[in-house]
Amino acid sequence: MQKSRKPWRSFIFFLLVGVLAVLSLLPMQIELLPQQLEELGVPLELPVETMALLTLLNPLLLIIAGLLIGHFLAERTGFHSFIYEKDRYGKPLFPKVRAIFKISALLGVMGGVLIITADTILQPFLPEALHLSNAEASLGVFDLATRLLYGGIAEELMLRWGVMTLLVFILWKIFQRKKNQPSSFIVWTGMILSALLFGLAHYGATAAAVDMTALIFVRMLFLNGLVGIIYGWLYWKKGLEAGMIAHMATHVTLILFSILTSLI
Repeated sequence: MQKSRKPWRSFIFFLLVGVLAVLSLLPMQIELLPQQLEELGVPLELPVETMALLTLLNPLLLIIAGLLIGHFLAERTGFHSFIYEKDRYGKPLFPKVRAIFKISALLGVMGGVLIITADTILQPFLPEALHLSNAEASLGVFDLATRLLYGGIAEELMLRWGVMTLLVFILWKIFQRKKNQPSSFIVWTGMILSALLFGLAHYGATAAAVDMTALIFVRMLFLNGLVGIIYGWLYWKKGLEAGMIAHMATHVTLILFSILTSLI
């Protein structure tokens, strides 16, 4: 199969989306940073906007790392992206996205329902700040952009295109290097490990909202890890864009639930 003459277009496209996703975090960082620095006893020596921008370098570097890993290793490991394939091989994009949209959105909604159900059961034991009706109800433009762009796209670039691909590739080369492709066991292992890392990635945001307890830690790890497995399975079976669609659908489900509960 002949490759296109511009194999970096997909990389640049995802990078631009990643930059927009990271910038969507800026208003939240500007709001939270002074309080965080005060709690740590660190003086605010630069304008808060400048320091907030500096805090965004870390997620931006993680996105770039995920992009590089996926760009060089995903196809070799048996994973794929429709945008990547459109760029490199001229394969049609939109018909393939339409074909996986329903199943991806459905599984994403199911993930949101699982989170809502578990949180409803745990609500008597959780601080008010973690109640979904409070956490998701008041959404502005930047909040929505953060949930859909950063949560739905940037985190998939980091955790699936990057981390899951890398873990599966390493496990494959260590334990099954004589095979042409990693086995299902290797893929599931990488998928679960990356899902757990996805859960751990929410530690900072959770700890900033409430005091971390054993219950809150297990809830954070279990719920985010569970939906991380859903997104990982879709990435494996349907492509990177399927995981992104599902991830965004989960956030939309949580948003709609909080809006409905706030109206009741």
